[in-house]
Amino acid sequence: MRQRGFTLLEVLIALAVLAISLSGIYTLLRSNIDTTGYTLRKIELLEAGSDIFYTLYTEPDIEPTPGFVDLKGYEGIKYEVTESALGLSYIKEYILRLKKGEAEIVYSFYR
Repeated sequence: MRQRGFTLLEVLIALAVLAISLSGIYTLLRSNIDTTGYTLRKIELLEAGSDIFYTLYTEPDIEPTPGFVDLKGYEGIKYEVTESALGLSYIKEYILRLKKGEAEIVYSFYR
């Protein structure tokens, strides 16, 4: 007489292979989601950076900030402006740092 169906061992092996496959797919998707989130934060920083960079560059006097300060109009973005003399008459280097989470962008300009 011929039996139909699968044995318990065959079912367990199939479930183990399926579980390993699904965990691999989950790892790839999670990595992709994290990378996409980081990229979106960087894009937000670029947008905010261009706004504040233009504002700072057109101001007659730039005041350094005492550490990171919240940027108005942009949720969760902080910025810092530092100044250093170059030793050339009146030219100074300004460094603008913007942060959101672990993403950071740094601008450097001279005036």
